[in-house]
Amino acid sequence: MRLIKMTGGLGNQMFIYALYLRMRRDFPDTRIDLSDMHHYHAHNGYEMHRAFALPATEFSMSRWGKKIIEFLFFKTILERHQKGSLEAYRSPHRWPLVYFKGFYQSERYFADIADEVRATFTFNEALISAESKKFRAEIEQCEQSVSLHVRRGDYLQPPFNQALGDICTPQYYKQAIQLMREAVPEAKFFVFSDDHDWCRKHLDLPHASHIDCNRGTDSWQDMMLMRHCRHHIIANSTFSWWGAWLAEHPTQRVMAPGLWNRFAKDADIVPARWTKIPTE
Repeated sequence: MRLIKMTGGLGNQMFIYALYLRMRRDFPDTRIDLSDMHHYHAHNGYEMHRAFALPATEFSMSRWGKKIIEFLFFKTILERHQKGSLEAYRSPHRWPLVYFKGFYQSERYFADIADEVRATFTFNEALISAESKKFRAEIEQCEQSVSLHVRRGDYLQPPFNQALGDICTPQYYKQAIQLMREAVPEAKFFVFSDDHDWCRKHLDLPHASHIDCNRGTDSWQDMMLMRHCRHHIIANSTFSWWGAWLAEHPTQRVMAPGLWNRFAKDADIVPARWTKIPTE
């Protein structure tokens, strides 16, 4: 049996779930462990069922019970010890019970099942609000729609600010917008953010549409709307990473920050086909 620890906000949950889908191909007894999510109070908790209406196949038990069982019976595989290798996830282990911990923030973990991942991450139409549907219709009518994501909020607060804050500066967005306009002269920008006042002050986008209707447990609908845009300027956020990745299009242009995390400067989260904008 293989268990994969679930943690983080929606974007990280999706990376972990995508690894689960890939690992399940080779090892059908793989399960996701939700035990720690019962005590995870950041963001909006476990969102995969709400955002995508996925079947409830996860494993869960008391936090301390899980820790005891893990310690006594499971071999633990930590992503940070694998140095980017996929061997631990694709090959059998002698020990029958294996527990995986990490964030797996790279499409390398599931690139060969990309179509299955995109099909699995089909947004829950039954919960999409009327206002989101209105914006979706506007985006779909626009031939050169560009999503632009600015994440501030938790990135300004400890502990996230040291690793992730102030990477996507006004200068980053200025460069990204300029390059996007050069590549897509008819670009129409749709701005997604938790701080639209900051966006209006620092971004030269007088005719952009600011989408500010999805908050709290409805915030996943912003990702749904990003997915309908043709081009993307993302933040160093797995949330907008998935908005761009799910929207794969033959002529798609994606601008991403060259640095993602100050404490993981060798991260390969940005696909080679996307354009990296120098930051720090």
